[in-house]
Amino acid sequence: MLRDDGLPVRVIFDHVPDNLRARPTLSVTVEAAKAGARPAALSYLTPGLGWAADYVALFDERGGRIDVQGWVTLTNNSGTTYANANTLLVAGQVAQVNANSGYQPYQPRPRGPVRAGTETAARERLGDFYLYPLKERTTIANQQTKQVSFLEVSGAPARKAYEYRVGWLESHDDPESADTVLKFSTSRAGGLGDALPAGTVRVYMKDARGQQQFVGENRIDHTPMGSDLALKTGEAFDVKVKPVVEKREKIGPWRWRSTMRYTLTNARPQPVTVELKQAGLDWVWMETRIVAESQKSERVSADATLWLVKVPANGEAVVTATFETRF
Repeated sequence: MLRDDGLPVRVIFDHVPDNLRARPTLSVTVEAAKAGARPAALSYLTPGLGWAADYVALFDERGGRIDVQGWVTLTNNSGTTYANANTLLVAGQVAQVNANSGYQPYQPRPRGPVRAGTETAARERLGDFYLYPLKERTTIANQQTKQVSFLEVSGAPARKAYEYRVGWLESHDDPESADTVLKFSTSRAGGLGDALPAGTVRVYMKDARGQQQFVGENRIDHTPMGSDLALKTGEAFDVKVKPVVEKREKIGPWRWRSTMRYTLTNARPQPVTVELKQAGLDWVWMETRIVAESQKSERVSADATLWLVKVPANGEAVVTATFETRF
């Protein structure tokens, strides 16, 4: 009998039961017609193994080309080492029940393609997922993180673009930087020629000394082959946009006329083209119409119109537009 006076108690057993293990252990009893060694395979799920895709992209702006190397980052927190393992990765969003019902921090969804591809990648599929077998067996120790290459493409077409989005009646006292966007394709004919598992794309460029410099990164979603991607890598130092609401007048009981002025400046020694998008045109049934504009735009959706504005080197360009709305 143990005493109940609140003092620490030490219990010593004379022996340890034969079926007691210091670590979690699977014990199997089998029936066999005769003695001898038999091959056996054990399959089970473990939350301790994981992988993620990362991409290193070297962008040649002058040549309009990109070199991409894809890396698989393997992590092992399962409590055991897997030696000389034949590794097969499943790419896709596999549904799993989360045993941890506690607070989960918000994570923004990775950037999807601007146009989803319709080409079938030359990889093995399992249901609605792709399989990525590692070319060689690998050993991953417990508590180890290891990287293995799975994709290498050189000289795929790519280009840099500048984008700026304006909300409805958005006006600024100071100019803002346009987004720097890297555009390329995963198509077989004019791109990377493969389906890309979700991951982070880190972009580098060579400076005047030929050294690679990091210029930005972004995440991509699971991307089918044949897709067009547009990744924001940062904000332009020398390309600015200043939207201003010049006039807003009531022209009827439920009608308004609004005039916008967009001033685009370029401090670079080369001309640039800025994709200027005015959004918010379909807000609360406004029935927006463009009644005047200094440059022809393209209505890309019910909510937005787009101008491709050419800004000269070390110069500026101005776009004006007049909208009529119900409210």
